[in-house]
Amino acid sequence: MSIANAKGQQGQNDMTTQRRKNEANLRVALQYYSSCGKLQDDHSLEQVTPGLATLEFMKRNCPEGTKLEDFCIQSGQFFEFEQYKYGDIIFHYGDVGDKVYVILKGEVAVLVPRSESEIEAEREEISQAKQPFEFEAFWRNKKPLKQIYIEVMLSQLNSSVYFQENVCMFKKVFQFYSGQSFGDVALISDKPRTASILVTSDQIYLISMCKKDFKILCEKSVLEMNQTLDYFVKLFPSVGRMQITKFIQFFHKIDLPPQQWLWREGEQVKFFLLILKGRVEVKQQQLPLYQVSDNSFIGHEEILECMPFRQYTCKTLDNTTAYYMECEDFNSARKTSPDIVKLLIEKAKLMTSYLEQRKEEVKKGQVYVEPICLPVERRLVKDMFVIKSPRKNEVRSNQPKCLSYFDITKFNKQKAKPNNTNQQQSISEDLFFSKEKNIKTTRSPSYLTQKLSPINKQMKEILMKKFKLNFKFNALQSFQISSCKSVHEFGSKSRFKTEPSIDN
Repeated sequence: MSIANAKGQQGQNDMTTQRRKNEANLRVALQYYSSCGKLQDDHSLEQVTPGLATLEFMKRNCPEGTKLEDFCIQSGQFFEFEQYKYGDIIFHYGDVGDKVYVILKGEVAVLVPRSESEIEAEREEISQAKQPFEFEAFWRNKKPLKQIYIEVMLSQLNSSVYFQENVCMFKKVFQFYSGQSFGDVALISDKPRTASILVTSDQIYLISMCKKDFKILCEKSVLEMNQTLDYFVKLFPSVGRMQITKFIQFFHKIDLPPQQWLWREGEQVKFFLLILKGRVEVKQQQLPLYQVSDNSFIGHEEILECMPFRQYTCKTLDNTTAYYMECEDFNSARKTSPDIVKLLIEKAKLMTSYLEQRKEEVKKGQVYVEPICLPVERRLVKDMFVIKSPRKNEVRSNQPKCLSYFDITKFNKQKAKPNNTNQQQSISEDLFFSKEKNIKTTRSPSYLTQKLSPINKQMKEILMKKFKLNFKFNALQSFQISSCKSVHEFGSKSRFKTEPSIDN
């Protein structure tokens, strides 16, 4: 109990610090709006822009590609100043939503209807009380002091909607303070108000924007809210849209990089996650237990079981997009969304049982999973570029390239014409030299003899006549024609004995 009290006190101190910081940032905006009511001139809008830029409402609704300062100047001219005193109702449960509000200074309480079971239990307890019945004295030691003050304020409204037969029909589930906004849910969903707003500070100063201007300026927020609502409706098909709308207003979207620690074992419980897209690993005592992926809740088990510290370590494995909700917000949301809480409790039980099963496997040494290894052929770099020869005794392996289709077609056409020695010689020379240019590597002389085609035979005869070489066909084989690396080697006197007329 002491841990819970210390945790609540720490949260209250943090809220007070943040509220004072927001009030300091919005001091200039409060001065201008309270004196002018509505800002139109550029000088006034430029003066209030730094304060408005600190609002989460502005950051959330600023369109992509637009500077935040420019958006604040554009939006600032549509805000109107409003002021209320302690105990006023800004809007009632079930009203048609027509405005969104931003608090410049002050506090409000969010009130929702109580359940029938709570109302009947309180009536039965009051019926057993002594008469005359004194409301504050009766509940002084049974309810928190702040709750009693709120119920007294509602009783002074003289409205049967909020108070009937000494029983308060509404309860506080949340509060907003300086720098925060409210009322946008009804504008986005086009539904009646899901709560009443009661002023709990001496004075409250706000700026409001009408529904028409809000939908024009904050189109991005409206679109995202509708997409989020559709997503949660698919996630909780058995829950009504109105209850889902109340629940998701406490969620915040966040993008997480890979290998990001969400929390470690033994740390204080602060929030839980709903993974929209990505992968998260759960470990305990440095041993991996399981992984969770898309559309999975994680971290809510400790909150539902009121555990102060984390029971396992959690980190992301991939780029992860998730919704997170803080503990205080969840405690407020669970009052208005009992059906969703029941589903989360069921999921928590399944997760806890699976976690216990994995712990047993860890004790038995079955937690290690052999990594999947794909068969990989290991080769040296120098071996990857060597082509295996089909013949053992050959130094080089590539076969000589054949004549191209164009060369063969050209030769056949010339062969079909009347035999002309000079023309035939030039064609044969072209065929021979074009083939020599394509040959990259060589084979043994015996291979050329075996693979000799009729075209090659005719070329050799023509060359023999032109070069006037007096040797037999077997001598020509020893020249190793395929070893010639270029046409210019035919003119080399070191390899061939030729007459001077060859170069002419």
